Amino acid sequence: MSIDHARDSSANTSSVLAAIFGNATVDRVYAPYGLCVLRVAIGFDWIVHAFLKTSRGMETHAALLAKNGITPLLAWPTFSVEVIGGVAILLGWYTRQWAAFLLVFLAVVVWIKWPVGWGYSNTGGGWEYPLFWLVAQAALVLAGSGAFSLQSGLGQAKD
Repeated sequence: MSIDHARDSSANTSSVLAAIFGNATVDRVYAPYGLCVLRVAIGFDWIVHAFLKTSRGMETHAALLAKNGITPLLAWPTFSVEVIGGVAILLGWYTRQWAAFLLVFLAVVVWIKWPVGWGYSNTGGGWEYPLFWLVAQAALVLAGSGAFSLQSGLGQAKD
């Protein structure tokens, strides 16, 4: 039974709940909008995360890279890629490609945070939160841009 069928019939509450929670298929009407919300959140997060580096001072970011065995010369390039990729994802411009590319950044963060432990509230921050963003972004890579992306116009995603 679909949600629409449950609404149209004189269905009781249990059949409506069964229609809502028993529907394992993708909702072709609302799924693109859900992907749009996910895309905007991920793009916004990348942009804010990048500008946090400048607010703390890029020398702090360079020192963090060096501490983890990564050349400090990558401080400004990582900032730039995060801003450009974040804006591209936010706007839905080559979303899958940018999200896939930035998965490498998230994988490195998870790898660096691994010795700290699971909990992000641990001293030094664990890998819980970066892994969450990695999985959310992987879902965006798999599913596409959703609605309101530059490549799909203002309608349904054609990724």
